[in-house]
Amino acid sequence: MGFKNIFRKSGAASLESIQSDFVSLSSHQLRTPLSAIKWYVEMLLSQKQGKLTEKQLLYLQQISRSNERAINLVNDLLDVSRIQEGQIHLELRPAKIEAVVEETIDNLQNLIKNKNITINFEIINGPLPPIVTDREKLKRIVSNVLSNAMHYSQQGGRVRVTVEKNTEHVLLKVADSGVGIPAADQPKMFSKFFRSQNVIKLAPDGTGLGLFISKSLMDAMGGQLAFDSHEGRGTTFYLKLPVKQ
Repeated sequence: MGFKNIFRKSGAASLESIQSDFVSLSSHQLRTPLSAIKWYVEMLLSQKQGKLTEKQLLYLQQISRSNERAINLVNDLLDVSRIQEGQIHLELRPAKIEAVVEETIDNLQNLIKNKNITINFEIINGPLPPIVTDREKLKRIVSNVLSNAMHYSQQGGRVRVTVEKNTEHVLLKVADSGVGIPAADQPKMFSKFFRSQNVIKLAPDGTGLGLFISKSLMDAMGGQLAFDSHEGRGTTFYLKLPVKQ
């Protein structure tokens, strides 16, 4: 290998490292002011400092939603930085996957009501064995997949969630009646910042990082994340997790 090739490889690695450091540093610096904005907005919305007019409440709610999106983006960028640097910290313990799913559905009730989504959750071949996982990270993955299923479904859509046990794994399926993923886009679905054009119309505020982070976390926990989709006919995501050993 010549010196030029070595230098080119070294330069590329250095640039990637600089980019990762920049993203990490910028994200850390942004967290403090965004957290302060969130605290002050929540204090004003509580109206403990004084009664607000209807218009003032509306403006503050819009500020709160925008700030929340910015916080989520910063957290996603920090997670991407940790993943790229191989710094994913896992706390693997036995957990009940059905409890994680039920909690996640409860947390998404506002979205379910706003989109009038019919959601069914079923346990097949129960009772289910415990799985070995990082519970909080698994909840984040399940939340990402479930919220995607709802965001990318039309008003009044349906989402079916099933969990079934296998010999060595528990399989979680999330099937929606949404817009589906075009065949040409499917190989890129777990890439950073990628979003299909048909889903951008339904949910323009996404970052394109959720599935990249979810796939990376699933791989780190010894699980698998995959999907099957047909444009216009919905998508099914599969989360395969090892049982307790």
